[in-house]
Amino acid sequence: MLLVTGATGFLGLNTLKEIAVRRSDIRILANDPANARKMYPKYEIVRGDITEPGTLKDAGKDVDAVIHLAGMVSYTKPKGVLFRLNTEGTRNVLEACRKADRFIFSSSVAVYGEIRDRADENYKTAPKNAYGQSKLDAEKIILDSGMKSVILRIAPVYGAGSPQWMKNLSLLDKGFPIPQTGNLTHVAHVSNAVQAFRLALKPKAKGIYNIADEKPVAFVGFASELVTLLGKEPKTLPYWFVNFIARMKGMKAYFDVLTMNRNYGIAKAKELGYDPEIDFYAELGKMVEWYKNSR
Repeated sequence: MLLVTGATGFLGLNTLKEIAVRRSDIRILANDPANARKMYPKYEIVRGDITEPGTLKDAGKDVDAVIHLAGMVSYTKPKGVLFRLNTEGTRNVLEACRKADRFIFSSSVAVYGEIRDRADENYKTAPKNAYGQSKLDAEKIILDSGMKSVILRIAPVYGAGSPQWMKNLSLLDKGFPIPQTGNLTHVAHVSNAVQAFRLALKPKAKGIYNIADEKPVAFVGFASELVTLLGKEPKTLPYWFVNFIARMKGMKAYFDVLTMNRNYGIAKAKELGYDPEIDFYAELGKMVEWYKNSR
């Protein structure tokens, strides 16, 4: 039996589509069982809350593998909230599934913080925010448990249907200026993240893997392409000025994360069979079309 947490989210929904091609013995842990049953009528649904260990007793029965996606991505929520969900929630799921053969964890490149050159899996971890720290602490809990595990440090995920990119595109659509910076950005299309979870179920998969697209792109070029696809003229302003605007609007933490330098080495994942080849600009176009139809 495969247990999946966070199956009703954007990444979870796409991951289940891929995993279900290969196995049908899937159990979904959900806060809202009724909604989960509507989405997944063929799978076993178990009600549970990752922050309440007592509700997880049935989740781990006869489970051979776990894909733990549930958690919160936020750069503004209080530290206590993030640690309760991302760190202690992971501990609770891990304890409930101690007899499983494999624990696959959806972590984040946020554990690295700002990248100076290129970060492989041995690059120093220095989270810039509570979200990144909560994920790093969850990783430590998993590694210290002695359980066979696969930790996927995933770059910011994009693709049609992403709630996070609905927010990002809305800002650009409203005319938020692009900061003039030489920084790179490195993201992961949802299909690549899904591919990583499929590979993580392989017997030889073990340890930590960076998951991102083939290569980073210039941040200014990336943002400008999105603005152009939105049908507008890209507008760039000095970094310090856009930073000032973000601070005045209460968006400083969000702005810092969006514009930080990103460059992740994915050679280790490729050894596992990871192949992140996609048409990057075509996928951006699909995402912008989805945004236009959904706003």
